[in-house]
Amino acid sequence: MADQLPNLAVPELNSVGAQEIFVTTALGVCNFISAMDTARLLEWNCWYHLLNCGFPLKAAGETDFPCMSGTRVGQGRTYVQLGKVDRIDYTAWCEGLVRGRSYVSDGYAHALEFTANGKSAGDEIRLAQPETVKIRTKVAFSSETPLEVAYGGVLPAGGKRLIGDTVNFHEPLSSADSSRLDPRLRLVELVINGQTAASKKVPADDQEHELEFSVRIDRSSWVAVRHFPQMHTNPVNVIIGDQPIRASRKSALWCIAAIEQLWRARNEKIAAHEREEARKTFWSAIDRYRQIAREAADGTDELSAAR
Repeated sequence: MADQLPNLAVPELNSVGAQEIFVTTALGVCNFISAMDTARLLEWNCWYHLLNCGFPLKAAGETDFPCMSGTRVGQGRTYVQLGKVDRIDYTAWCEGLVRGRSYVSDGYAHALEFTANGKSAGDEIRLAQPETVKIRTKVAFSSETPLEVAYGGVLPAGGKRLIGDTVNFHEPLSSADSSRLDPRLRLVELVINGQTAASKKVPADDQEHELEFSVRIDRSSWVAVRHFPQMHTNPVNVIIGDQPIRASRKSALWCIAAIEQLWRARNEKIAAHEREEARKTFWSAIDRYRQIAREAADGTDELSAAR
């Protein structure tokens, strides 16, 4: 199950990466998830479940150098859409990051444009009823992407869950026949509520490639474009009939299970005089997810790993 994206495997939550994010996001004190610095499948799986619960969590690139990534500074990057400008204004860049008008990348893969019905990443589309939405994107991939685990060029023996990992890049590779993925092509996927809705292959040839997708959106959803494991846009939210995004009851239940596991792994490490307050905080987040689970109607659970 842990090799699928998305999946319902509950992580151990006793090390690094996204840990208290399930609590802080539910309480409204977390705006970003750091990406491109740990195993990509685990990163994005966590992000997808939180987006499925309707939280406006944005992805931002991170390089924890040299702790998590000893390869280079800039292993995880954030590219913000500023439009045509004469100079880079840092305040405007930060404002674009807050809005989610951006994508994360390892520097070798790019979504130079991404719109849904003309709305950019970080924006919102409001529809009175289900409609077909047109997605346009312009992507480019470097022909010199390293053939390494961190960039998805090789398949680690430990499984897909380790692809993109900047720590376990010395992981043994799988058999010689299947370890090297095709370095000439990249699979660009349209993602709706964590599920692949459509895809197209483009060459990694240092050139820009314009792609179009048309897909019917039947309920409030988030829409993004990705190439696993190298690049992911922040989503455009499509709100139908003023209903919040409640993409999957199982996502809310997964977040509850993650908080319960986090408490088992962490509670004894919290100072004794702060433990009860921490417990109340954790369980108030659980109450929020329970409410979200109740609001997610039957028949909305489409996680492939759940079937």
